[in-house]
Amino acid sequence: MATTRKVTPGREGYKILFSENIVIMNHKFAAAAAIYNTPQNALIRNIRKDFPGMKEAVVSGHECHSAKKNRRLTYENMETHIGAYDNADELMAQFETVKSLSQTCVSPYKYVCDWFIAQFPLYAKAPTSTQEGLVMPIVKAPEIKLYKTKEEKVN
Repeated sequence: MATTRKVTPGREGYKILFSENIVIMNHKFAAAAAIYNTPQNALIRNIRKDFPGMKEAVVSGHECHSAKKNRRLTYENMETHIGAYDNADELMAQFETVKSLSQTCVSPYKYVCDWFIAQFPLYAKAPTSTQEGLVMPIVKAPEIKLYKTKEEKVN
């Protein structure tokens, strides 16, 4: 049984596989090779001249093998989820406060997302209503000092 392995371009942006008679390059290297008189263009021209039958393939330099945990968790989707609760006004006020506090952070989205996940730990599952309705107790915002903050520019 033959094993297949994924071949990625090297650190320079390309790799020559003589056994398979192919040049593998990433998108950035291929774009630079398409511009006349660049070092990448000269290298590809030399390869084509020295090995006329060699094929060229452009592949992604990096592929993600794990799912993105915050995929589709946008501010708009957060607001939609908050709107499903009976105490949506209180939750929305806290959400706006957290968004305002996040503006001092280097990554405001991460601050808001961390609060949202703490507030709604099971947000991916559909909430079930009880007899008293769908109510979620409010969780306070995370400590701002735990996050990197934007440094003030000194003139």
